Amino acid sequence: MPKLGAETRLLSFFPWIGAIVYLSMKLKKNKYELILKISLSAPKSFSTRSRMMMESNLSWIAASCFPFYWFGKAMLKYAWRIPESEINNWKKSILDIFGSWRVWYKLIAFFGNIIFTSLIVFSIFFWGR
Repeated sequence: MPKLGAETRLLSFFPWIGAIVYLSMKLKKNKYELILKISLSAPKSFSTRSRMMMESNLSWIAASCFPFYWFGKAMLKYAWRIPESEINNWKKSILDIFGSWRVWYKLIAFFGNIIFTSLIVFSIFFWGR
């Protein structure tokens, strides 16, 4: 089972990085405008932190996917106590902000979820031995 988790993570990692690099290059000149729009559409209690995450992260696109990652949504909902309706509204706003690039954005979030989930599964089986 650990081998399957490692293989899944590796097979998802390269398309994930490729999509992030591609989208980063395409949106390079609109980067700060998009970061500002995304952080302003975030729930009030998380707006400043979301902007900080995107500006301080090497890949601002991967950081902007935070509410789309399963662990990110759980953290927003339980640790930050943000209602699910506000998280869902933020996710819709982010997709609207990315406009025609939303398919690439959803692809990045999908591969990110696979990578992080397989990392957790791999860790459980690896350290559980």
